[in-house]
Amino acid sequence: MHWKNLLLLSLLLGFTLSAGEPVFAQRKKSPPKVWGSPGSGRFTVKALTPEAQRRLETFQKVWQVISDYYFDPTFNNLNWTAIKTEYEPRVRVVKTDAELHRLLHEMINRLGRSHLAIIPPEVYREIERAKFEAKTRQSKQKAALLAGKGAEELDEDELNFDDPLAQYGIGVDLRMMNNQFVITRINQNAAAEYAGLKTGFVIEKINDVSLADMVLRISVYYAASPEIMRLLPAELVHSFLNGEKDSTVDITYLDESDQRKEVTIRRELVKSQTISIGKNFPDQQLEFETASLNDETGYIRFNEFALPVIEKVCASLSLLKNKKALIIDLRGNTGGVMASMVGLSGMLSDTVVDLGTSIYKSREEKLSATPKAKNFKGRLVFLVDGSTISAAEMFAASFQENGRALVVGDKTAGASLPSMVVELPTGAVMQYPIANYRSGKGAFLEGTGVTPNYPVALDRKSLAAGRDLQLEKALSLIKENTAFPEIKKIPDYIGPRNTGLSSGWGPPPPPPPPRAMPKPPPAAVGKVLAEVTIKAPLTQAVKADPPIREPAAVKIINDFIAGIGGREQLEKVRSYIMEGNAGLIVRGSVQDFDYAVYRQAPDKYAEIMSSPSTGEIREVYSGKNSFTQADYGFLREMPVAGDTSDIDILAPIRAIIKEDSFPSLKYVGTYERDGRKVHLIDGKSKDGAAVALAFDVETKMLSYFTGPYFGMIFGDYRKTGEMTLPFRIEREHLMRLQFDEIKLNVPVDESKFVKKINCYDLPN
Repeated sequence: MHWKNLLLLSLLLGFTLSAGEPVFAQRKKSPPKVWGSPGSGRFTVKALTPEAQRRLETFQKVWQVISDYYFDPTFNNLNWTAIKTEYEPRVRVVKTDAELHRLLHEMINRLGRSHLAIIPPEVYREIERAKFEAKTRQSKQKAALLAGKGAEELDEDELNFDDPLAQYGIGVDLRMMNNQFVITRINQNAAAEYAGLKTGFVIEKINDVSLADMVLRISVYYAASPEIMRLLPAELVHSFLNGEKDSTVDITYLDESDQRKEVTIRRELVKSQTISIGKNFPDQQLEFETASLNDETGYIRFNEFALPVIEKVCASLSLLKNKKALIIDLRGNTGGVMASMVGLSGMLSDTVVDLGTSIYKSREEKLSATPKAKNFKGRLVFLVDGSTISAAEMFAASFQENGRALVVGDKTAGASLPSMVVELPTGAVMQYPIANYRSGKGAFLEGTGVTPNYPVALDRKSLAAGRDLQLEKALSLIKENTAFPEIKKIPDYIGPRNTGLSSGWGPPPPPPPPRAMPKPPPAAVGKVLAEVTIKAPLTQAVKADPPIREPAAVKIINDFIAGIGGREQLEKVRSYIMEGNAGLIVRGSVQDFDYAVYRQAPDKYAEIMSSPSTGEIREVYSGKNSFTQADYGFLREMPVAGDTSDIDILAPIRAIIKEDSFPSLKYVGTYERDGRKVHLIDGKSKDGAAVALAFDVETKMLSYFTGPYFGMIFGDYRKTGEMTLPFRIEREHLMRLQFDEIKLNVPVDESKFVKKINCYDLPN
């Protein structure tokens, strides 16, 4: 069904995120959720003390999430059920949360994968404690600056130093070298530059907080900490060196001669933008830079993969359109939304770019990008290092393998598993991978990373001398112009297409078969609809039952039609707009979108969902054509066979009011469903396909529509004009729609049914 394109596309946009991002960011606290419920059959929790029960629930949630959503169905050749049996008795006797978290970490480490960790709340508390210490000193400094002004005279904002998204700082980048925090980059005209700091200097203390001591305390709680240590330098910049506007920060550092010195620096505005990369992931600070390095070479640097990057790169390519070469600096880029690679890749290659494959537990999803109208065709060099993570690694590998770019720098992190993060009842956080990643040429980046074409390492000595050896190597390669591979045009793809996630290329697929009513639905058994399969010998002809419309079934349907306003009222509806929100339930998480549905008779229909992290995703049908489009750069067009008036979120209701839709109607009986009694009717369409219809006994409204290809749940019926329509619709227990407003017979903007024009659709 058409909405699945939207669903699958949104999954890719929303969930293929950098595994490390949420480890340090300040999280919004929410009440602990109980995994399972009494009578659900999922778990049996014996009577325990509240603390012991919370720990047991935490263990059960960890085990179940891995069981349901971990991408490796073999669990690294482990019997995951046996693992549960082994660890549950040990969990029941632990005395503290810390002991539980160590045990859980031991359990999931048996899987032998990265991006799989229990991060205890002590880690967050330790970071928050250190931040509090630093900000307490800030407050004293600020109070001193406000000479003669008593604390009672200070504004609330002047006393509030808890700003996790500060945009004022000193303008540096840090890396860990030999267990020291080394300045590897200073923004031009930044506060650090004017204070005399230089690349190659080592920062030892921030506001008298020892960074070495802080790392030691974190390691005590989380010994297996490669992810934490990799991301710690960036966290220090954002949470310690950055801070309040006009505040100062005290820094103790080692200069190029290892002489210990101190300096107080007033924070200044840092050029960054607060962005969202998805629900359950904290807002991030996007840094973006464009520069002209010489007459023939341009430079672009960004630290996140996200929707705003596409627009910024697009604008930069307009400024750099006359350059013969471009350096893309991915050092310190911690990844983000994998799908953003589609738009970016389409602007950097005039041939199809194979972006690799995400391998989920039960399926694979191929990603590719086709050229955009805005397109840079010159030489490309990517700069990478050990802090190049996730989507940034995939991006570099794809262009390296496609022969489109040279890669210079250090080997990347080798952390390329799309992952999710879930909070646990104890306040800890679990990070778990939902897919493996395989490059276009079959390389698994997880654990190996991207090996540069030209390995070049940074060191303190060269940095202190003001030299960036990696950038210098990129410039020399461009100047020599002898190492760049010949760009080979990739043949048109003729293999199977996916369901709208990739741009697709080659000849269009054959049109889908004409839309038909579904085949026989599941039959009612007790409280659920269970599938019934009837097998007959191949040589035996099955005689079709004559159509029968049982009076009891017809009466229930007529009661429903009268309840919503009658056939005539619904037949008068020529257009409508439904606006609200959607919750996509995928792999243990619910992703929120604004959602709108547009219908304009006779044959125009659109469903559009949007969020700050994904932008707009639209599925549009108009006449004999349809397309799926996303702001990230996806566009898939397909012809439509059949009547597009049937492609409608209210199609089940439209079918019910037509007397000839179901020549056969059979009343099955009254059953209980979700705590309410419903009348169940089996129906058969003119085409011989079958459906199951359930109507609430009390309200007489349609509750469930079930077929072999899709199922829908309707509820929250409200009066709108002369009609009573459902404001809550659920699709196959995967998409929950809640509408705030339904407008009938109103003009619909024609722009809802046409493709959007994005920056990359406009040539230079």
